[in-house]
Amino acid sequence: MTDPIPPAAAPGRFTAALAIARRDLVEFVRDRRTLFVTLLLPMVTYPIVALASALGLRTAVADIESRAATATLAVAVTGAEALPFAERLRAAAASPPRGGPAAADWPAGFEIEPLPDPVANRALASGAADVVVDAPAGTLAALDGDGTATVTARLSTSRDAEPGAARLWEALVANVAADTLARRARGAGLPRAFLEPLRVTFPDGPAAAPVAPSIGPTLVGSVLVLLAVLTLTGAFYPAIDAIAGEKERGTIETLLMAPCSTLQIVLGKFLAVFAITLATLAANVLSIAATGAAAVRMLPAGMSMEIAHPSAGSLATLVAFVGLAAIAAATCLAVTTASKSGKEAQNTLTPVILLVSALAGTALLPGLRGKAWLAAVPFAGQIVVSRLALVGAEGPAPGLPVPVLVALSLASAGALTALLLQGTALLLADEDILFRGPDAAPHGLARPARRKVPSVAQGAIPVVAGLALVWYLQGLAPGDLRLSIPLHQGIAVILPLVAMLAWQRVDTRTTLGLSFPGRGPRGAVTLVGAGLIGAGLFFLSAALLLALGGGDGSPAVRDLTRRLLDLLGNTPWWLSAVLMVLLPAVAEEALYRGWVLAAFAGVSPSRGRAVAAVAAQAVVFALAHLLPERMPATFALGLATGALRVLTGSILPSIVLHAVHNAVPLVLVAMAGGPGGEQLAEIATGGATRLPPAVVAAAALAVVVGAGLVGFAARRWDRGRSPVR
Repeated sequence: MTDPIPPAAAPGRFTAALAIARRDLVEFVRDRRTLFVTLLLPMVTYPIVALASALGLRTAVADIESRAATATLAVAVTGAEALPFAERLRAAAASPPRGGPAAADWPAGFEIEPLPDPVANRALASGAADVVVDAPAGTLAALDGDGTATVTARLSTSRDAEPGAARLWEALVANVAADTLARRARGAGLPRAFLEPLRVTFPDGPAAAPVAPSIGPTLVGSVLVLLAVLTLTGAFYPAIDAIAGEKERGTIETLLMAPCSTLQIVLGKFLAVFAITLATLAANVLSIAATGAAAVRMLPAGMSMEIAHPSAGSLATLVAFVGLAAIAAATCLAVTTASKSGKEAQNTLTPVILLVSALAGTALLPGLRGKAWLAAVPFAGQIVVSRLALVGAEGPAPGLPVPVLVALSLASAGALTALLLQGTALLLADEDILFRGPDAAPHGLARPARRKVPSVAQGAIPVVAGLALVWYLQGLAPGDLRLSIPLHQGIAVILPLVAMLAWQRVDTRTTLGLSFPGRGPRGAVTLVGAGLIGAGLFFLSAALLLALGGGDGSPAVRDLTRRLLDLLGNTPWWLSAVLMVLLPAVAEEALYRGWVLAAFAGVSPSRGRAVAAVAAQAVVFALAHLLPERMPATFALGLATGALRVLTGSILPSIVLHAVHNAVPLVLVAMAGGPGGEQLAEIATGGATRLPPAVVAAAALAVVVGAGLVGFAARRWDRGRSPVR
């Protein structure tokens, strides 16, 4: 719309962008309420959280110390031999054990009294007695002889009773048993050393003070996740006002008439949002530093908050989080550009914040801390790099120095930011998005107006709804994959998609791409090419993952691999094929390459918007799988299947590619009984440490040949338009 500008009239490349950024910054500063929420609220939030946390720690430690200091076990002894057995218990209580589990659980004191049955029962009911022990006739004779004495112990259920009475009573009984063994050994003429075959001594003295525990590494990870989320929220309101606010005020048309390109407008908006996001980041960092300095004084005695590399780590964290701020600003700007109002932008950005929070939290998983490739994952990578720089490696070292990881994180952030800004410029130039009318009927319960394909916001709804349903119902998910796979696909994919198709008035055939990719041989050739791409892509993705992270995965991935092996080994092949190949291929392609891609691309997208839509849905597809190790592979699969959907106008080649990709492990396991079977099984289950060069070369050749067949047989571009329809 605004792109064709005569060179003489067009301003410099950054002159217009800087002017727009300056204008938006002035407007933001004038809004004092938003300024307070964005910049000043974090300065109040951190001290409150730190004070509550420190007081909670001190209260918990004081409570534990109080319980340890005042734990007294009240024992009432009844029965025919109550008096002599009470004396035996007192003798054991007066001689605490020198080591072992009994010494660790030894109480501060004992109250052992022989009582009549009625008095003992009343004491047990009121909590005055923690344990009532019945010592029948013959108890002492069994202890002093060679028999086994059997006594009955009842624990109090009163709220006033000692909470750890059972543990304390077992420690006392263990000491009585040890004393009895010593008596029997002396009676048999055995030396005392017979009962003590091993003794440990401490040349430096057993009373050496232990090293004070440091809670720094634990707190650093939590604070970094909180900092990432608050940095994203710093871009929340400025991004909403940047474009969605312009639409509501009716000034977006005036801005688009200015002698500058849409990319320059987007760049100017981004610079303004980025500047405010950086200011939010700075406010958060200053608040964290001041709060941390004050919180150290409130920690309980014996605790420290030491950090291995405070200066160098803080510098690396600031640099890495500058990249995170850029991604946050670009992400919020892209989402709000696709919204028609500030209210819709808020509703759309809220699940984005939740998704980013989950992605940032995965960086704290123990199995992922040593993976160098994770530095390139947005939001999670910045936290991994910053934590490594601050506290050092707590597990396997990533193999790359911190400056290289920071550079990798910045490069990834820059590439993703550039991609998001290009996509935002395409969205801003799309009249269907920019000037679209209301999507809903006048009253809330009526179905939305008819559309050819879903809107961008509608495209994200089933994905977000599916993830939310999986999150809330994960406690009910069975461990058996024969049940959990259909349940997950039904809840996270099929149910949200069917609900949206039933509620939204869209053209189902157009949205889902329900057509054959060409007539006659051309369609068959396209499907063969899609299958070759799927097979080759599996091996190339596996080779890439092994090159980046080695053969070790997180506990979640190892557990999933183990369950997949159980499924393959204990399930008929046809059922494994349905669960692992057919069901995910059909359901996920219908949702992501059908509904989501059609929403992002629109009815008749330009080449640029089609490319941006393919990339965007691939990102959503990767994030929805929630396993960072698998995200590169799922992103590549999303790109390939999305490209096929755009090029052919049909979802069938995407289903074939996805199905063949998922079927490769089944085929490899089936071939594992022949020559080289052990290596094939390792490749299928992810246990291999590297792939043979011949396998990688064959996989690359399959992808090239498959792409050539698809390019030869697929429908052609028509005047820059995609055949998605």
